[in-house]
Amino acid sequence: MNSLALTINGQQITASPDLSILEAATTAGIEIPTLCFHDSLHETGSCWMCIVEIKGKNRFVPACHTLVSEGMVIETDNATLNAMRRQSLENIIEEHSGDCMGPCELSCPAGCDIPDFIAAISQQNDKEALKIIKDTIPLPGILGRICPAPCEDECRRHGIDTPVSICSLKRYAADRDSAETDRFVPEIALKTGKKVAVIGAGPAGLSAAYFLLRNGHAVTVFESSAHAGGMMRYGIPRFRLPENVIESDIATLHDMGVEFHFNTKFGKEISADTLKKEYDALFLAIGAQVASRMNIPGEQEPAVTSGIEFLRKASCGEPQQVGQRVIVTGGGDTAIDAARTAIRMGASTVTILYRRSKHDMPANPAEIEEALAEGITLIDHAAPKAIRTVDGSLEITAIRMQPGEQDHTGRRKPIPVEGSEFTVTADTIISAIGQQIDPAAGYAAGIGVEQGGELQVNPENLQSRVPWIFAGGDCVTGTNIAIRAVEQGKRAAHTISLFLNGEVPVAKKHSFNSSFGTRDEAPDAFYEGKPPAERVPMPELSLKTRSGNFMEVALGYTGDFARQEARRCLHCRCGAITDCRLRELANRLAPFKQSEIHHHTGFYKAAKADISMEREKCVDCGICVRMLEQLDGDAALDSAHMSESCPTGAIFLTAK
Repeated sequence: MNSLALTINGQQITASPDLSILEAATTAGIEIPTLCFHDSLHETGSCWMCIVEIKGKNRFVPACHTLVSEGMVIETDNATLNAMRRQSLENIIEEHSGDCMGPCELSCPAGCDIPDFIAAISQQNDKEALKIIKDTIPLPGILGRICPAPCEDECRRHGIDTPVSICSLKRYAADRDSAETDRFVPEIALKTGKKVAVIGAGPAGLSAAYFLLRNGHAVTVFESSAHAGGMMRYGIPRFRLPENVIESDIATLHDMGVEFHFNTKFGKEISADTLKKEYDALFLAIGAQVASRMNIPGEQEPAVTSGIEFLRKASCGEPQQVGQRVIVTGGGDTAIDAARTAIRMGASTVTILYRRSKHDMPANPAEIEEALAEGITLIDHAAPKAIRTVDGSLEITAIRMQPGEQDHTGRRKPIPVEGSEFTVTADTIISAIGQQIDPAAGYAAGIGVEQGGELQVNPENLQSRVPWIFAGGDCVTGTNIAIRAVEQGKRAAHTISLFLNGEVPVAKKHSFNSSFGTRDEAPDAFYEGKPPAERVPMPELSLKTRSGNFMEVALGYTGDFARQEARRCLHCRCGAITDCRLRELANRLAPFKQSEIHHHTGFYKAAKADISMEREKCVDCGICVRMLEQLDGDAALDSAHMSESCPTGAIFLTAK
């Protein structure tokens, strides 16, 4: 059969006259997007994704079932074609519903692949679970203990009973790896010859170092304290985060080749000018370690201390006498940790004063309940007004507060109740009302400082106005949770690597994501066949055993407990997420929102005993119907072929 000559995107090719434009282009290595095409089936052109333009004839035709002809001049990619494809895709997506990614992984600031690591644990593959976790979370032993778990807040098991204990499972995988002699160390790219200086060994700095090392860059971390960890080491008590766990997570960075310089303060022992002589990029991750002041009379009394300083001394083993009566002001994690530490140091009564309600406290709710169970008293809707020394003791005057109008955070602003003052006597008062950023690093680097002390950077790529200097973590976001600092460090490593490679430092693009909506918006049918299963409780030290010591309270899951808990996962994430053609096209033909939410009523509809269908993920490509017709009902082939060939994962094999 004689070949025909034609031109596609300026490339001259030859093709058999019985081929479609799509087949001819594919043979020549030219890609044309398609959704409904399958190479073993008759084409239909129903999706209109493979549309191409025949030049000179002002014709737009589907490439999958338009035959080639002599002298054709075809264009497959231009603004008009992409606009038409985008319109067709928008119509398809409007009728598409379901979760691409699970709400848990969407809510994790660092983007942890939660479904896959939990699945690995359920299959007794703990090593694989740890490998998956460490692709995004370099400090899993630490984060598995201290993260407030925004992922669990969004778990779809809320529609049945209680969320999966994601953080406890992350901790389990990390602890199993820590006990091994042959520990996991991630693969490292070829050495680039580039060197990066990181200022600060907290979660942002350590995370940046981890991902920069993985990218093949040499990294030196400068830390003002004597050890790495930042507030994770010096601001979290050992009964929540033991020192050996911190050392275990940091050991991986040592194995990867990081260099640490301790007791080295930026702006004093080192400067941006001196570092620039040796390093190609600088990342500032200094955190927020300055205690906020109460701004009340008497807070300079000798027996008044900040929560940050109190916890730092406790972590370093420095002697402190708290006396029998301790008052803590504040409602965050530092306040709760300080109160629980004081009671372990021998205080007989520990009272927390907080100006809003218990429900409004920013501390981790689980830690609040632990504090109350350990005998700590909470006086809410109360704020300190003054402190004075009376007969050798401290007397704090507080005033009752009531909720007022909403502030910029959405919470109701507390307002003093006139004439409601009361006094409480104490031996020690611990002020834990917040932390601030020391702007000195920003001034020393010459990058600019915001009014609140935050360092000035582009919020997307974390680059400062001095191109080789980047900054991230609490010194940019303000005081935040550790997992957010990890995300900042990870993002900085990505953009710094681009900068070092001579590329534009842009943040990674979000992938298209279809979603049922928030955790409670899945259709009722989603939960059919998924019976309640009690959350596996975390084994803990008894209240009696905790008294007077800093032993870790949460003891961790055994292997059996971990697998039992992992099997509670509802597997919200789509099984076709890695090879879904609809998602790939949506990413290519952006802009689309990160999460397209569409509410439909249908969900599972069983077609056979061994195959199921999510009707709302179907895009009517017709592949399954045509395959059934072609296979002529061959039961041995139907199910496997249909599930493998569905472009969106709407058809899948039913789990046995």
